[in-house]
Amino acid sequence: MSFFLPFICIFVPTTLIKITTMARPKGLKHKVLTLRAEGKSYRTIQKELQCSRGTINYHCKDNDMTDIGMKIHPLSNETKSEIAEFCQTNTSVKATDHFGLSLSTIKKYRKYQG
Repeated sequence: MSFFLPFICIFVPTTLIKITTMARPKGLKHKVLTLRAEGKSYRTIQKELQCSRGTINYHCKDNDMTDIGMKIHPLSNETKSEIAEFCQTNTSVKATDHFGLSLSTIKKYRKYQG
């Protein structure tokens, strides 16, 4: 027993098809680069601009701004000790707000013994 399935082809005029793309907010690149130049972390920029870290990385990498932070603004031993002391009684997330540093930097120095 065989079945015959008819082949139906429907043509839809392209004027009836609406193609939507994600709109990129105007000035996002400028805002990302400005905040990054101020030494802000990707996470801080992400929260402030409501965009993905991938977008931030894209704009920073495109403008040679990925290597900002510890190499340009090294932490003093005193600050490292303050981070370790602060983290004994507070969370690392609170320390990021208190010191204005990235979470990875806080985690790096939360057990510092200088």
